[in-house]
Amino acid sequence: MQLKTLAFAALAAFAFGAGISAAPAEAAVGCLACHNRCDTNFDACLAAGTPYATCYSRATSCHRSCGCPIP
Repeated sequence: MQLKTLAFAALAAFAFGAGISAAPAEAAVGCLACHNRCDTNFDACLAAGTPYATCYSRATSCHRSCGCPIP
């Protein structure tokens, strides 16, 4: 009986740890996708002939709106 309790506790701890470690990975993927969209928009802005200062300002605002550190 004690072995079953110990095995259940170990399984629960493993599942909890796996859940905690998966959350930052999902957030990192979302951050990267957001920053990639900002970079794509910046390139398109420059390609459209918009002044660099305007594109840079828009890109900075876009990166900040991602809500995560800039990679």
